[in-house]
Amino acid sequence: MAAASTYDTNLERVWNEIRDLGLEPYVAELDAKGYTVIPPEIANPNGLCERMLEAVLDIAERRNGERPDMETGSTHAHLGVETTAQARRQGPGKLRGRLPSLTGKEIDSPHGDLMQSIYWEDPVFEESIMNPVLLAMATYLCGYGVILSAMGCWMKGPNYSNFNLHTDSPMPAPMPSTSYVCQCTYVLTDYNRENGATAFVPGSHKWCRQPVGREAIVGEGGNEQAVPVEAKAGSLLVWHGGTWHGAVNRTAPGLRVGVTNFMVRPFIKPQEDFIGRIPQEVLDRNSARFAIVMQQGTVESRHSPEDGQRKVARAAKFTAAYAKEIGQTGPRPIKDLYT
Repeated sequence: MAAASTYDTNLERVWNEIRDLGLEPYVAELDAKGYTVIPPEIANPNGLCERMLEAVLDIAERRNGERPDMETGSTHAHLGVETTAQARRQGPGKLRGRLPSLTGKEIDSPHGDLMQSIYWEDPVFEESIMNPVLLAMATYLCGYGVILSAMGCWMKGPNYSNFNLHTDSPMPAPMPSTSYVCQCTYVLTDYNRENGATAFVPGSHKWCRQPVGREAIVGEGGNEQAVPVEAKAGSLLVWHGGTWHGAVNRTAPGLRVGVTNFMVRPFIKPQEDFIGRIPQEVLDRNSARFAIVMQQGTVESRHSPEDGQRKVARAAKFTAAYAKEIGQTGPRPIKDLYT
């Protein structure tokens, strides 16, 4: 009898992880709808999300000069739309939002304050990226070689503008049905219609294309299939890279806060560069998989043959350690991690 293929071995491994964590119904929903909400009792170990919320409030205070008003949302209400490369804080203490192309109107920002590159600013994010629930879902979608492309915090107060539907896939149509990227979002405050939740078109990941024209619009005269998600604080919201999603405006006082982990297959160029930047003491206190997730097993572009050899050797050290950690064997153990 022929030995099991690497694909079968990796599929069995991830399914064992999914079963051990009780994630089967959420994987089924993910397959059917293109997104799923994993509740706090499963996704929020040791008060992780509560600690993340405090961390991002601290970051916002450091970056913006004032602590976010969680009760009224006044610090983030009706942020302007950034249309230039000027500083984000403009005018009389007014923050500027981003991505004006993804709202049908330039009344205010459709998503509020997007704080990028937050990983470095609090140790809690080191813990959050290694949450077994997040890793199991990201692995199911993007394989054992999945890496963190970017981590950011989206903090939205009351606003008028909806966020138009789009996918996170970098591929042209027809997109592959296999997910090359996925989004794993920690829901740090309750998500619902009034709170300005993310909206999804169920099953749209099966269409393998971007929405166009009116089907990309959220709200009046737009896509009637777009559904605002409901998720309690502490949940993990996961979606396939091809799923159509946007957001409704926030009508309630207060803030909608979430931390996104954009996870990609290792051949997709990441948005943030972690290669060679993780301190050795951080690598030493974590598993070999942490190094892979944080891009240490990824080979950078070379500028000479010698430089390429050095970079391949450095990455191979981390991928070999990971292969050993999970018991991966065979003639091509490193390559097989990316199945």
